[in-house]
Parts: sequence; structure tokens; C-alpha cells
Amino acid sequence: MRAAVCIALAVVAVAACACRIPEDPDGTLDRVEGGVMRVGITESDPWVELEGGVPTGGVEVRLVRRFARDLGARIEWVDGSEEELVDALKEGSLDLVIGGLTSKSRWKKDAAFTRPYVETTTVVGVPAGSSLPDDLDGVTVAAELGTEAEALVDAKTDADVRPVRDLGRAHGEPAAAHDYVLDDLGLAAGTELKEDKHVMAARLGENAFLVRLERFLLGRSEEIERMLRKEGRP
Repeated sequence: MRAAVCIALAVVAVAACACRIPEDPDGTLDRVEGGVMRVGITESDPWVELEGGVPTGGVEVRLVRRFARDLGARIEWVDGSEEELVDALKEGSLDLVIGGLTSKSRWKKDAAFTRPYVETTTVVGVPAGSSLPDDLDGVTVAAELGTEAEALVDAKTDADVRPVRDLGRAHGEPAAAHDYVLDDLGLAAGTELKEDKHVMAARLGENAFLVRLERFLLGRSEEIERMLRKEGRP
């Protein structure tokens, strides 16, 4: 009797473990390995750079190319708007969507996001050694015209915003920018305005593919930060 109970418990344990193994209902990982990975892309510097709908660079483009090599897969790139790509992902026409998505994206209910693989911040960069008030009261801060950074400076500080079309021309003066372009502007990080956690989007339910992608991405944050500093431009 005791032996029968032990066997029954062992069977239940094995079944429970099996249930925890990620699976793809539509077999995405099995199909992609040694096959074709369909990747939706939308332009978002420095994550995805396009020319005529063809990726020419970008941090996420480089990462996906490496991931595809690990899988022995050929990439089929599909250019479109975020909405078009997420709709295609939901219908199973795409396996992955990239383009600077963050964990707070409005698409988080329509796609399976990877765990955040790198964090970036929007900050007010200041000349090294300068002493500015924490609230930046009366300080003139350059910000690219029509961007989120311009709005953040206005909403979160008492600075006087100076909208510019080319942030690169504001070299050496206080400016609102992503942390990875501060070196190019000759600035050091000052007041933080916003933090973003970056993700990639896979099809809902295709968990084996998602886990494989996450394993590839996690642990590469320092490498990705170096790529951002290299590819990011003000």
C-alpha cells in the first residue's frame, strides 16, 4: 500500500513538473529553429534604423540578428506601424515585434512582453562640475522640439525650456536627453525625468519561444548599454 502511494505521488510530481515546462501552442520555437523568424520592425532610433523599409542598424536589430543565429534561423523583416505589427502578431503572422517598446506600452494586453532587458532614463544633463538648483528654477534647458523630453522638463521642473530642432547644437549647455547620449553632448547626468524599461514583444501564449528569447537577452545589460552609447545620437 505504501509503495502504491509513493508511486502515485511520484506520478503527480512528474505531472506537476511537466505542467511548468513552457510550451508553444502553435509551435513557434520549433518552427523558427532552423527555419524562418518573422520580425516586425518600426523605426525608433537607436533601437531600429530603417532605409526603405530595410533595417540598416539599431540596437534591437543587432540583438535579434544574434538571436536568430543562435536559433539557426533566417529573418524575414516586416516594416509597419506599431499598431499594424501588433495586430499581425496577434493573428500569428509575426513571431516578434521590436522598435523601442517599453514595459508601459499600451500594447501590453495584446502581446507577450519579455522581462525588461535594459533600462534607460531621460535626464537633464548638465555641464560637468556645474552647480544647479535641484528644481532648475530659472535655468535654461534645451530639449528637442516636439519630444517627450520637452514636455517632461516643462511638467517636472521649473526650468525655462528652449526647444531646439537639433539637440547636437546644444553641446555643453543643460539639455534634456536620454542618458546614453550625454557623452556626445558633453554633459553629466543631473535631474532624472523618467525611467523606461525596454522589452520586445512576442505572440501571446508562445511561452517556449518567449523564454528562449528572455534567456538570450538577460545578462546582456552591460553589453546593451555599450551598444546604446555607441549607436545613440542626440
